Amino acid sequence: MSELHDLHAQLLQMLDELEELTKRPSPDEAALASVRYRLTRTSSARRRLVDALCVECKRVLSEEDAASLYALHDTNTAAMTASSEHIVTWSLREIVKNWPGYCQASQALRGSMRAQIEAEKAVLYRHL
Repeated sequence: MSELHDLHAQLLQMLDELEELTKRPSPDEAALASVRYRLTRTSSARRRLVDALCVECKRVLSEEDAASLYALHDTNTAAMTASSEHIVTWSLREIVKNWPGYCQASQALRGSMRAQIEAEKAVLYRHL
């Protein structure tokens, strides 16, 4: 569990960092590239761990108790798809061309990521 807790904490810190960057009047390309890269790597590690924990927990829980794990797995997959689409849509070149649009899209995705982290905490922490 400490690994999941650590990944959640790291992601929330990076989301805050990205939020601060998007408050600026223009993009800092180097800082954005760095935080987006770290977010992608850490988020991927978290998704793999969440999937593994869901499988592990499903083995020991009743079908009824495991229902929330199935739902979490589905939202985890949907979140991965949304994140991938965001990254493809918002290359650094596109960010520079449409900074206000990126800031708005980033805000929406950050909100989704925070909600996903809270869902993971609510479902997984009690089973670990």
